Amino acid sequence: MKTNVSICPTCGHRITEYKHSINKTLVSCLHRLNAVGGRARLDTMGLNNTQFANFQKLRYFGFAVPTQTNNEWQITEQGVWFLQGRIQVHQFVITKNANVIRESSQLVYINQIKECVQYKIQWQDQARQPNLFD
Repeated sequence: MKTNVSICPTCGHRITEYKHSINKTLVSCLHRLNAVGGRARLDTMGLNNTQFANFQKLRYFGFAVPTQTNNEWQITEQGVWFLQGRIQVHQFVITKNANVIRESSQLVYINQIKECVQYKIQWQDQARQPNLFD
């Protein structure tokens, strides 16, 4: 969702700010990464088109990071803890040029994500399985 557009006075490049909310799709991506062992290439995870297109937004919330090799993504400790319901995260972030520039003051747990409540127990149980951080 676009929130603000400006023009660079030097080069004329459009600089756009985007608002990204934590939502069911992002939580499903995080859950899938955790379920496949916490590290994987996107094309091997069985993601649907929406998940594939939005997966990279996990980094805006500190849930996953791209690795330096093999085009893989790795779940972070914060991502595991969020799945387990142990921590809250910002409800939304604002990005510019793929960098987080502002975060909401509202914090949420996984069970407060719209349409995620019914899956919370399943994700928490699977997130408690041994992983890279245990």
